[in-house]
Amino acid sequence: MSHSENVKNPNKPLTDLAVKNAKPRPTLWRILDGDKTYRGLRLEIYPDGAKRWAFRFKFEGSDCTEGLGVYPFVSLAEARAACFKSKMLLKQGISPTEQKRRDKELRQFEKGNTFEIVAEKWMQWRKRKKNLDERYVKKIWQSLERHAFPKLGKRPINEIRAIECVSLLERMQENEIGDQTGRVLRRIKNIFDYAVVHQLIENNPVTSIKADDLIKPKTKHFDSLPFEAIPQFLQDVDANPDVYITSKLAIRLQILTGVRTTELRGAMWKEIDFETCLWTIPSERPEVYKTGGGGMKMKVDHIVPLSRQSIAIIEQLKRYTGSSEFLFPSRSSMRKCISDSTLSKLMRSVGYDGSVEGKPRAVPHGFRTTMRMKATKSKLFIKRAIEFQLAHKNPNAVEAAYERPEEFLDERIEMVQWYADEIEKIVVSLTKL
Repeated sequence: MSHSENVKNPNKPLTDLAVKNAKPRPTLWRILDGDKTYRGLRLEIYPDGAKRWAFRFKFEGSDCTEGLGVYPFVSLAEARAACFKSKMLLKQGISPTEQKRRDKELRQFEKGNTFEIVAEKWMQWRKRKKNLDERYVKKIWQSLERHAFPKLGKRPINEIRAIECVSLLERMQENEIGDQTGRVLRRIKNIFDYAVVHQLIENNPVTSIKADDLIKPKTKHFDSLPFEAIPQFLQDVDANPDVYITSKLAIRLQILTGVRTTELRGAMWKEIDFETCLWTIPSERPEVYKTGGGGMKMKVDHIVPLSRQSIAIIEQLKRYTGSSEFLFPSRSSMRKCISDSTLSKLMRSVGYDGSVEGKPRAVPHGFRTTMRMKATKSKLFIKRAIEFQLAHKNPNAVEAAYERPEEFLDERIEMVQWYADEIEKIVVSLTKL
C-alpha cells in the first residue's frame, strides 16, 4: 500500500466527526490535521481499532514524533491544544519530548520530596548520628506533627518559602505556645539544612529567621482599585472630555491583561498575533529604550493571552494608531510610545488620587492586584498560573529553571477570558467606545 493510501485529508482541517468515524484498516493509517495552526498533528488508527494522537515535527534537523494521548480519552480539541503548546516550545528552541521528560522528572522529584518525607529522612539520620532516645525522638516528631506538618507537610520541600514558616511560628506565639517556637524553628532549619546537603534544594529559606524577631514590616503594595469599582472608574474616564480615546483603550487593555504599565505602553503591533490571540512581550525592546518602555522586568519573553474583549479593543486601536509601530504612540511623535506618566495622569484627572471624597486612591499598576485578587478568590485557577500571568518571578530556583514563556498557557487563556467576562457583566461599554 502506498503512502498516500495510508494518509487521509492532508489539506483539510480535522473534525470531531471524522475522528469518531475513522475505521481501522489491515495496516496502520493516519488522518492529518490540515489546519495550518496545528500542522503536524495526526490521528493514527491501528488495525486493532486503537486511535492515538501524534505530533510530527523537525528538531535540529531530525524528524521527531511526540505522542499526545489516546482517543477518545484525549479529544480533538485537547490534542490541538497540546500540539499548539509543543509548537510554542519549538519556537523557543526546546524539544517538546525533552520538555516532557524534564516535567516528569520534576513531578517525580516533588512527589518523593515533600517536607514531611524529608523530615522523616532527617529524623532517621539524626537518630542514628546522635543515638537519640526513642522517647526524645517521639517528642521531636510530635512537635512537628502538631505545628509544622499541618501547613508544610504535604508541600514539595523546594516550594516552601520563608514567609510560610514565619506564618506558622507567629501563629504559635498567638496561641501562647511561644516557648516551643524556638525549638520548632530549629527543627525546621535542620530539616532544610539536611535537604541542602542532599541536594534537594539550593538554599535554606529560613536561615535568617530568629524566633524572637518574627514580626515583619508590612509590604508596600501599589494602590489598587476594588473590582466592584471598575464600572464607575471607566464611566468617569469615558465622561472626561480631556481623556483621549487611545488612553481610554490603553487603560482597558491594562485592566484586562494585568501587564505592567511599562510593558503596556511600549506594546508594538508586531508583538500581537491575531490568529492565536497571543501577545508576546519580548525580553528587550530596543526600539523604545530611549523612552523607557522596554521589555520584560524579568528579562525573559512573556506570552500574554488576549481575551475576546482585549482583541476587540486592539482592533479599535488600528483606526487611530495602525500607521505607527506602537499600539500607543506619543501625541508628539508616532515614532515614540506614550510616556510613563500618561496613565497615572489619566487616573489623577478623574479623581482617583485620593483627593476626591468617595473615590479610592489607585494607580495603573494596581490593576494587577485587582486581577490577582479576583482570580484567587474565585478558586478556579492554579495559584502559579495566576502569578505567571502577572509575570511574577518564581522564587523557587529549581522550578524557575524549567519554566518557559508558554507555561500554564491553557490555564491562563481560560483565566483571562473568565476575567474579561466577569468585567463585562458589570461594565456595559467595555469594548465599544
